[in-house]
Amino acid sequence: MQQGFRAAVFVLALLAAGSSRADGYELDTGDIVRVSVLGEAAYPMEVVVDDRGSISLPLLGDIRARGLTTLSLSQEIQRSFQERQLILDPFVKVEIGQYRPFFISGAVARPGSYAYQPGITVRHALAIAGGFRPTTAGETVPALTIADLRSERANLTIEEYRLKVRLARLHAEGRLKEALLAPPDPPIELGEGLIADIVATEQAQLRARLIAFHSDVSHLEASIKRMKKQAKMVATAKDEREAAMKSQLDELESVKTLRQKGLMTNSNVMALERAHNNYRVDLAQAELQETRAQQDILNLESELRKKRQDREFQVISDIQDTQVSLAKLRSQLKYVTDKLLFVFEYGEHRSFEELHDSVKISIFRRNYQGARDLVADENTEVRAGDAIEVSVVANKGFYVPGAAQSGRAGSADGAARQAHGRLTGH
Repeated sequence: MQQGFRAAVFVLALLAAGSSRADGYELDTGDIVRVSVLGEAAYPMEVVVDDRGSISLPLLGDIRARGLTTLSLSQEIQRSFQERQLILDPFVKVEIGQYRPFFISGAVARPGSYAYQPGITVRHALAIAGGFRPTTAGETVPALTIADLRSERANLTIEEYRLKVRLARLHAEGRLKEALLAPPDPPIELGEGLIADIVATEQAQLRARLIAFHSDVSHLEASIKRMKKQAKMVATAKDEREAAMKSQLDELESVKTLRQKGLMTNSNVMALERAHNNYRVDLAQAELQETRAQQDILNLESELRKKRQDREFQVISDIQDTQVSLAKLRSQLKYVTDKLLFVFEYGEHRSFEELHDSVKISIFRRNYQGARDLVADENTEVRAGDAIEVSVVANKGFYVPGAAQSGRAGSADGAARQAHGRLTGH
């Protein structure tokens, strides 16, 4: 309960500090931003930063957002409106709709993805994930055999490769590529036939999804093209009616002049006036048809944009879910091995503070400049999209709390290395 209270305090502190740090936040893939343009009916709207680091907006198309703050992105959108002479003096406001999450795995109570807040540190992330847990699968020593562990490792390896191929398929789908690039160096535990089946299954799914998407887009594009052609025909017919009405009006004025001179009867003038009224009715109907055609075109174009945006949202969501699953899978076997070493050697559960020198915190961080692995501690600031792995390493601090037991530490280190070799089959 006390640990849950500390987690709540951490979250409240983050919310208070979030607004002051959000201004310098750099956007990247997975962030959702809310764009408002004063006086434009299509706004405000929420758009996602796609895997290329761009957002797609009506009238403007793709705008690069990766690496920009909300302020610099709003300025970029303003420039785009002005360069295209769509709005002379636009007022644009960009806000964070939803931050991309951070991920935490390993020796924590509840590994997974969590909502990011500016200013969060590794200590806060540990509290949100339920705290540090060197062992969480029970309070007794698990009676696992080497064969069981090897079997589990083989199954995890197969599933890891499946997820890596799925991730490659999703990246290819996001870029509208028809072929995925299979991960190199597949595990030796997998036979060539199984590897080929995994890749072929994902390749078939990629083709099927792209065919369905392209079919929907082609249908909408063909409908827009057909509607534009009809609109052009309606506009031409309207122009012809307008020209005929003008000619008829000139004729009517001429006939009225002749009537004043006594050279034309009233009945002829009235007939021409009726004809002129008919022309005006026809012209009004043509203008209404033209307006309806233009509105139909706008509706179809909006539907096409929504189709593309929905696909981007779905692909990015699937990528994030797959990355979370992959991070969990990659850490699971290592976590089980560390847990077994710890429990078999001591049969007790120690706190984060007691194992401070033996707890390894790694952060995989990717941004618009590239990706890198960081060695972190409890006070390291977490960024959106970070993948945090918490593990217990088998060093002297892991087994021995004090330097006075160095002899015991050396024997424990040797035992740990031998146990690790048996567990992994090396």
